[in-house]
Amino acid sequence: MRPLQRSDYKGGMLDVLRVLTTVGDIDEKAWNERYDWLARRGDEYYILVVCDGEKKVVGTGAVIIERKFIRNLGLVGHIEDIAVAKDQQGKKLGLRIIQALGYIADKVGCYKTILDCSETNEGFYVKCGYKRTGLEMALYRDKK
Repeated sequence: MRPLQRSDYKGGMLDVLRVLTTVGDIDEKAWNERYDWLARRGDEYYILVVCDGEKKVVGTGAVIIERKFIRNLGLVGHIEDIAVAKDQQGKKLGLRIIQALGYIADKVGCYKTILDCSETNEGFYVKCGYKRTGLEMALYRDKK
């Protein structure tokens, strides 16, 4: 497991994310621009990848650090975009990613780490030590 690298575009990062949701048609130039933007925010965005023996990305996840006014200017870690290639599921890669992201959140000083998931995936996150504490709400904006 390691941090995301620019070369992960060619390593199949977007294909792994497609297991999770719609990704879109992102060319290498757009990937590099977003990668550079994220890299400049190194203390906010932590994206990890798991690669197979041929350096192909087979799993990924991120923790985004939110800075709050509450809890004495506390920090909250938001776990996002946990995805494992279909042919690699069941090997505890998701668990390892969640544990590593939790470790990062702990080390940067987050007072809690939260995530949103579907009810289908709730059991997995319970096994990772998370518990249901609320209800997610969303308002999607149509991008033209």
